[in-house]
Amino acid sequence: MGIIRALVLASAGTAAALFAVPAIAADAATQLPEAAPVPAEAAPAWTFTAEPYFWMAGMKGRVGVRGLSPVDIDVDFSQIFDHIDWSPPPVMLAGEARNGRYALFTDFIYLGLEADGTSPGPLALFSAEANMNTVVWTFGGSYRVVDNGTATLDVLAGGRLWYIDADLTVTGPLAVREASGSKTWVDPIIGVAGDVALGNGFGLHGEADIGGFGLGADIDWQVQGTLQYRYSDSVTLEAGYRYLAVDYDDDGFVFDIAMQGPIIGARFRF
Repeated sequence: MGIIRALVLASAGTAAALFAVPAIAADAATQLPEAAPVPAEAAPAWTFTAEPYFWMAGMKGRVGVRGLSPVDIDVDFSQIFDHIDWSPPPVMLAGEARNGRYALFTDFIYLGLEADGTSPGPLALFSAEANMNTVVWTFGGSYRVVDNGTATLDVLAGGRLWYIDADLTVTGPLAVREASGSKTWVDPIIGVAGDVALGNGFGLHGEADIGGFGLGADIDWQVQGTLQYRYSDSVTLEAGYRYLAVDYDDDGFVFDIAMQGPIIGARFRF
């Protein structure tokens, strides 16, 4: 009987111990502080913008092709609608892909223009006419060096491709001379761009670049300033003024032109 009693007491003790272990473990678990989850650092998201715009750019300077001396042309931006070749119509579109401080940008212009002018030199005061198809494609990348919540400043580098197809006609008292030619070149550019918030949805945008450096054109530069209004989170309206100048001269082809005028556009953010 003593042996049986000892076995019963041992079994009861073992069972009590087995039931006690989970309870002790549970109680200990409630007393230990939980480790805080380590937040994963989210990678910056890509954002994209597309901006169709219209630049009422007048044109002033010299245009020449091989076999005919350069002619002087002067078309004010107020006359631009009378001089644009609408078939095919102008195309003007800018865009940006941004990831944090880094961005890629592009700006494409196609413009057909008919301009009247005069021929210098021996044919001075003789009438001239220039029909031009112009492509200007600016592209590159930028890095944001300032972003304080109110203002931003980006430094940029890239290139500007020019394609000019020109037909020139010079009319004199005895003869009419015609010549045509085309050129394509790319100018390296460097520049800056920035924005300043004014409040109530309004802001200022400015940009400037310079290039050429004799590698394509002798010089190629532009400045632009616009007043912006943020209509919604995805739509921003803007209006301002843009000036773009280039001086290119190679093998009888001359394009020494300044283009300037008001600019309006709408930027869509995705």
